[in-house]
Amino acid sequence: MQKTSIPKLLVVDDAADIRDPLCHYLAKNGFEAVGAASAEEARAVLHDETISLIILDLMMPGEDGLSFYRALMNSSTGGRIPVIMLTALHSDANKIRGLDLGADDYVTKPFNPRELLSRIHAVLRRGSLAKPGPARERRRFAGIVHDPQVQALLLPDGAEVGLTSGENRLLEALLDHPGGVLSREDIAKLISRKGDTTTMRAADNCIFRLRRKLGDNARAPKILLTDWGGGYRIVDDVRPDG
Repeated sequence: MQKTSIPKLLVVDDAADIRDPLCHYLAKNGFEAVGAASAEEARAVLHDETISLIILDLMMPGEDGLSFYRALMNSSTGGRIPVIMLTALHSDANKIRGLDLGADDYVTKPFNPRELLSRIHAVLRRGSLAKPGPARERRRFAGIVHDPQVQALLLPDGAEVGLTSGENRLLEALLDHPGGVLSREDIAKLISRKGDTTTMRAADNCIFRLRRKLGDNARAPKILLTDWGGGYRIVDDVRPDG
């Protein structure tokens, strides 16, 4: 009988009185959990371990959580790891800032461990559902290959760039209808999380991040184009790769 893989979670928080009990709680509830007290320690874990989800504190000394997350999103594999942001900051501005960067969820301190556990299950479930049973085909456009199965782009220079789940869904929808326009409202629905109302700003930020990963010029885009009627469209030379 094949052994079922247990998801491994990374808890990044400089406060040991939060990090260590949370790792213990997660281990008691069916996960493997490893802690990191800083962004540097988190990078070392990610280098050595296969992580299914990151719980990331934003307010850390030295390199803070947002800076670490930005670097993670720009790495070749980081964009594929779901992230729940954990912070004592309660303002809507900070919540929106984190979610606009592409985080999968946001929990404020003090938190109920059972609520956090529920959110972890929900994020992992969404990620599982986002992986279709039959393999989705790789597609080529503007010299770029999109592989939806691994949520990645292969650029003309050979570099591989990871995508968040929201970016991956958005690009799939655009490539399904090359030349067709997706409204900002449609994009907001595509990238939204269950029970959360995604703003038009978040939709525009997702487009901005996707353009950057495609190597497209935001001021004069040639791949991911703006429709002045109120939406976005991809170039129409989309074809199967191979």
